[in-house]
Amino acid sequence: MRRAAFLLVALAATGLVRAEEYFVPMVGQKQGQDGAWWNTEVWVSNTSTITGGYAAVFLPAGQPNLDGLRAEPVLSDIAPGETIYRNDLVPEGGVGVLRFVTTPGIVVFTRVFNAAGRGSFGQGMPALLKSAATHAGDVAQLLGLRRTPQFRTNISLFNPSTEGGFVHVRVFTQRGDLAGEESYHLAPGGYLQLDDALHSFGVSRGEHLRAEVTGTVAFFAFASVIDTRSGAPTLVPAVH
Repeated sequence: MRRAAFLLVALAATGLVRAEEYFVPMVGQKQGQDGAWWNTEVWVSNTSTITGGYAAVFLPAGQPNLDGLRAEPVLSDIAPGETIYRNDLVPEGGVGVLRFVTTPGIVVFTRVFNAAGRGSFGQGMPALLKSAATHAGDVAQLLGLRRTPQFRTNISLFNPSTEGGFVHVRVFTQRGDLAGEESYHLAPGGYLQLDDALHSFGVSRGEHLRAEVTGTVAFFAFASVIDTRSGAPTLVPAVH
């Protein structure tokens, strides 16, 4: 076991730290619509004054990921103040979620971008604590969604728990009319990405739409509004 991994175990045993896992949904390394090629970059930084450690586990879309949620990976050392850059954590052809296990003081930030496009920085997202998920029975709102000749919207749903359940998505027009609704099953650790989601809810063209998401289990919900001219995605986090 590396020194960082030993440190995490030792601190947890003494009760000085409560280990929490982190997640970054909506990562990919694959061909997309309109000639896009989605890439994922990750920065891991040790903000503490002692050697720390981190490990990443990729949870693929479209399948249960119970083993990935329960895995206890060996941590890689990271020196005090050091930042490590990774672009190899998502396998080629993969879409899904990155799960991070870290020692205290480690922060993680990711960028998902279209390498074949003419966009700018792309979609940035920090790693999120499991406790930041929307609780079962609560409502997450995704605002500012659109489907036009210039923009399309993807919706991403992730279940970070070890129990399966359902999420229900309702899409509303700017006037508050219900455009469509659908329920989706999410396996333990399951990730679902709805590409060009508004079209599947009966919206052929529209702006300023809202999606309302509820679940029988804890979940993360996000949207990406993609500029079809440049291929640049913009993150739409949930509000409550």
